[in-house]
Formats: sequence, C-alpha cells, structure tokens
Amino acid sequence: MTAPHAIRTACIEDLDELLAIEAACFKTDRLSKRSFKHFIQPGPHELIVLTRDECVLGYVLLLFRAGTNLARLYSIAVSPNAQHQGLSKHLLGAAEPAARAHRCVFMRLEVSVNNAPAIALYRKDGYQTIDTISNYYDDGDDALRMEKRLHYRMDERTVTRPYYQQTTDFTCGPASLMMAMKTLQPDYAPSRHEELQIWREATTIFMTAGHGGCSPHGLALSAWRRGFNVTLYVNQQEAPFLDGVRDAQKKAVIQLVHEDFLAQIKGTRIKLNVKALESAELDRILHSGAPVVALISTWRLNRNKAPHWVYVADSDDEFVYINDSYIGDDPHTTQTDHIQVPIDRHVFRDMARFGQKRLRCLLVISGPRKNPA
Repeated sequence: MTAPHAIRTACIEDLDELLAIEAACFKTDRLSKRSFKHFIQPGPHELIVLTRDECVLGYVLLLFRAGTNLARLYSIAVSPNAQHQGLSKHLLGAAEPAARAHRCVFMRLEVSVNNAPAIALYRKDGYQTIDTISNYYDDGDDALRMEKRLHYRMDERTVTRPYYQQTTDFTCGPASLMMAMKTLQPDYAPSRHEELQIWREATTIFMTAGHGGCSPHGLALSAWRRGFNVTLYVNQQEAPFLDGVRDAQKKAVIQLVHEDFLAQIKGTRIKLNVKALESAELDRILHSGAPVVALISTWRLNRNKAPHWVYVADSDDEFVYINDSYIGDDPHTTQTDHIQVPIDRHVFRDMARFGQKRLRCLLVISGPRKNPA
C-alpha cells in the first residue's frame, strides 16, 4: 500500500532534493540554487512541496506580483521516479488555495506547446489559453500563456485589450497611450517610431533623474493630434512633478514647457478639468468604458517612488485591471505579470496619485473624431 503524501511549505532542508528534481525534469530554463534559496525565504511568492515518507517528490512555485491580485504558477515538477501517480494534480490543487488566500483574481502560467501532458492537466483544471508566445524558452520552443479565473466578476464580462511593451525606461506614457488608441482603432499598429515621437511631443524634458517623463497635458495633445477626442482630469493647476525636482533651472524649464502645453491646449477642443478627483468621480470615469491612461506611483508595486503611466484596460465593482508597459529586468517576470493586472479598487485609488502634493491625472480618449482638424 502506497504511503500517503503530505503538502507543506518548502524549507531550506529541502534544497538538495529540489535541485535534484529540477535537474531531472528540465534540460533548460532551470531554477538555480540561488533562486530556490530566494523562494524558500518569505516574500511575494510561495514554494510548496509534496512529500512522502519525508522525501520531497515534487514542488510548485507561485509568484505574487506585489500590490496586485495576480498569481503566476511559475514552475511545477515531479520527480521522474514518482510520475504517473497523479502528484502533479495534487500540487496544482495545493496552488489554488494559496492563491485564493492572497485574494488573487487570476492564476496564470506559461507552458511549452510541446508539453501535451501538462497542457491537458491545466485544461482539465479549468485553465484557458489566452496567448501564444514565440521562442519563449531557451531551446526555442514556443509557449502557451494560460489563465484560470479564481474570483468571478458579477457581470461575467470577458474583456481583452491590446498590450504594448515600452522599449525604453522612460516611455511608459507613449506606450500606455498607444494601447488606448489601438483599443479604439484595432487596425492601428503601435511602433517604436511612434513611441519615441509621442515622448518627444509630451516630455517634461527634466525629471528627478534621467530622461524627462511625459506630462499629462503633453499626452493629451499627442492624442488630440492623432484625431481623438480627449478629456484630461487633473487635480492641480501647477506644472506636474515640480515637487520632485530640486534644481531651480530644471524647475524653470519644466514650468516653461507646461505653460507652452497649456497655450497649445487652448487652441484645441481638449476638455481640461482641473478639479479634485474624489472616489465617486474616479469610479464614474473607470466605469465609462472609454480608454483611460492613468498616472500612478509605483511604490506599492516595487517600492520605487516614481511616476508611471499605465493603461486602465478594464474595471468592475471590486478591481481595476491595468496594462503595465514596463517589465524591467527581473528574470522571473514576463508580460504575463503585466497584462490586465487586477488591483483592488481601494488600492488603485491610493496608487493613482503621485508625490507629496498627491498629483492625480487621468486621460480619457474617445473617437476618433470625424473632423480631426
């Protein structure tokens, strides 16, 4: 009679057995000893092992994106000596309660298109294919991106929005605007050329460090020039981002750029609403269905107090779903963690403001206009 198995959180004493399973199961894209040590420690992740007679027979690794309600099943493996016993199903079953405990809306994963047994297991468990990723693995294999919804929305809508990954560290604004424009014009093709062009049009020239970010007024003008109706909600009249810049000359330049943007806006039909955006107004805008580009602080996401533009892809009564164009250099992070990312509405309200003066900016576009002139 086969001894019963047990499920528990991994500990440092499991390291050698985890490395042996990794080496036996994967030829490429293996988790390193350093990575396993990291994931055994507390953090936005959970490493779960399945044991029998105190021997580790398999593991499942979940990653949780900080500040969001998203879980990713990063890796799952069972020792070759223990396969074909249904242990993968048990590990998958243990992963879901762990994600629900973090109030995650989605569980997502990537799997090789050539791994038919794993694909069948995921589909049987309720996962659906949402995308195919070319050349995802080190050996050149393509991957399926799969998703299972753990928290069901009351209206049961399924909304898919375009995604564009920014190609520089400072073009989150143009990338977010291009996603919004493609939502309204499906045949529109975002490009790096236009990404940089919009940045040149909308940049503040200076920021706290590095290249200048995009002004909300500059982005509004860029959307208007491309033939869209534009409404800009901003809760302050002064030039944005000044409180984060110490150099007097840089401040003077930012102020001059801001005044020029305001003068240009007067020559358009852009609706500029300078008003405090309370929770009810923010909810109304998010529920309008029109594409929204929002300024946020990334503190809750990565403990970096930086202004950042995101595209609000969808919203419901409990969550706001953002497309975040900036992926960064974390080797364990992919587009899967940045597409339609669910964020609790109360968390998003706090996140959607920046700096000591709590600057709040929302850019809403519609159209395109019948007469773009």
